[in-house]
Amino acid sequence: MNAGASWESNLNRHEPLGRKVPTPGVEMGSAGTGSSLVDNRSQFSSGAGGRRSQRVRRRLALTSVALFTSAFLSSCSGFFIKPSISSIFITPSAATVGVGQMVSLAAFATYSDGTQNQISGSSVGWSSSDTTIATVTSPGGSVTGVGIGTATITASSQGITGTATVNVTVSNITSLVITTMQGSTQPITTATINGTSGTLQFFAYANGSASNDVTQAVMWSSSNSQVAGISSGNSSGNGLASAMSAGTTNITATTLNTTNGQMVSSQTIVLTVTQ
Repeated sequence: MNAGASWESNLNRHEPLGRKVPTPGVEMGSAGTGSSLVDNRSQFSSGAGGRRSQRVRRRLALTSVALFTSAFLSSCSGFFIKPSISSIFITPSAATVGVGQMVSLAAFATYSDGTQNQISGSSVGWSSSDTTIATVTSPGGSVTGVGIGTATITASSQGITGTATVNVTVSNITSLVITTMQGSTQPITTATINGTSGTLQFFAYANGSASNDVTQAVMWSSSNSQVAGISSGNSSGNGLASAMSAGTTNITATTLNTTNGQMVSSQTIVLTVTQ
C-alpha cells in the first residue's frame, strides 16, 4: 500500500477532533442517554397530568354530591315535621297566696315525640277563671291574690290547655275555726246529716273574725269518705259534705299561713250520718 492510500484509509477510520469513534457492537452512550431523558420527561409529564385530572374529577364529584344532597333535603323538607304539643301541665298545680300576695306559675308542654319543655313568653297564654279572686299576667304567669277564694288558672298554647288551682286566703292566718253555722266563729265539735242522701254545708273562718271567710280557700278533708265526702279545691262549692252511708267521719280544714309558711289546722268536727 502506497502512502496516499494509507493516509486515506486512516482518514476514513478517524473522526474529526472531539467526536468519539463508534465501536462496532457498542451502543453510543449519548444516544442512549438522550432517549432515556425523553422517555423520563414523557413519563413525568404524563404522571403530573394524571394527578391533575384526578384532582379535578374529585372536585367535580364532591360538588355533585353537595348539589345532590342540597336538592334532596330541599325536596324532602315536607317530611321533617316539627313535634306538636299534646298536653300542658302547670307547676305548681296548686298554690296558696294571701290577698295582695303573688305566686309565679310555670307551664310545661309535652310534645308528640315524648319530649317535655317549658313554654314561656308569647308562646303561651294565661287566664284566670275569676279575676275578683286572682289575676294572672299574660305573658308571664304571675298570679296575684285579689280576694278570698279559689281561682283556676289556665295556660294555653297551640289550642292545648293546662290548669292549676290557686287558693287566695288571709295573708297571716294564725287560727282557723270550722262550723256549720254561717257567720259564727264559735267552734263546734259535732254535726249530723239525717239520711244517706243528705248534705251539710261547712264554713271556715280565720283569726276569729267572721269577715275572714276562707271557706272556699281552705282544704277540706273527711277521714272516712265511705260515710261522707266533702268538696274541696274547686273554684266554688267547697265545704259541702255529702252523705254516702250511715256512720261517722271526722271533718277538718287546713290552710297555709302565707307569711311564715306554716300550715294551720282547724278543730275536728265529728260528723254522724244516720239511716
